[in-house]
Amino acid sequence: MEKNYQSCNFLYPEVISISVPYDSLFVRINKGIVAYGDSANKKFKNTFFPKKSSKEMEPLNLQPGEWVEVRPIDEISLTLDGYKKYKGLFFMPEMEKFCGKKFKVFKIVNIIKLESTGEVRKLKTPSIFLEGVYCDGERHEGCDRSCFHFWKEAWLKRIPDK
Repeated sequence: MEKNYQSCNFLYPEVISISVPYDSLFVRINKGIVAYGDSANKKFKNTFFPKKSSKEMEPLNLQPGEWVEVRPIDEISLTLDGYKKYKGLFFMPEMEKFCGKKFKVFKIVNIIKLESTGEVRKLKTPSIFLEGVYCDGERHEGCDRSCFHFWKEAWLKRIPDK
């Protein structure tokens, strides 16, 4: 595999291609294994995330300092489209290890700057940074930048303060 040292950026598919090939991503659902993303969406559509009007899909409007739990990977996979994205944001393979764990919301992200072009973009829906949740670079050729993972509210559950 050709080495690709492009910086981590959730808007670039190259990040996934140097992480783990799409074909090797699977999700365990009901003691079986189904394809991560597109196949899971077709087969299990709306299992955990029913229509937008449901309470489950209402915005959480999380604020810094609140506690959340990262949903299990089988629930998160149901939100992903055929490109492994939810509202334009990749669910990075290295984020799976945080599933089921509890964290404090560190920051709400509404504006980003693309490293590759310097372009500043306003996000249509905010992303969340979680306290102490960083990329360890394990699936990015040992990158040691410790970037925050970008999370969507649909991947998180609000929990009472600890």
